[in-house]
Amino acid sequence: MARVHAPSWIGPGLLLVFVIPLLAYGAYSIGDRWYQNFILTQQEEAIRTDVRELREENLRLQKELNEAKSDAGIEKVAREQLGLIKPGDTAIQLVGPPGPAAQAPARPSAAAVAPAPERPGWLRFLDGLFGR
Repeated sequence: MARVHAPSWIGPGLLLVFVIPLLAYGAYSIGDRWYQNFILTQQEEAIRTDVRELREENLRLQKELNEAKSDAGIEKVAREQLGLIKPGDTAIQLVGPPGPAAQAPARPSAAAVAPAPERPGWLRFLDGLFGR
């Protein structure tokens, strides 16, 4: 009986059928991990910036509070906001339309905050590729 031999390209062909998907999966996994790390690094940087800004604001508010608790701060509030005077002082009251300096500065509302900038195309592509 004659033996039937398989063609010689079947061995390497079967190897390629398993190796190419394995390499593609490895590349996808490495890319996904890199992208996750990239996004987390950006978020960490944004959070660190927020924390730094909040610390600066906290220090400013603490300084303002300490000034308001001092005798000079209390006297300033009593004179400017309550209209009180010291004994012996002469009170002068100005009458007229309030000027721009008399109006309180407007604080930006939460709705006035600028929207987040649009993400670059390559990041949107990676978002779609890695399902984010």
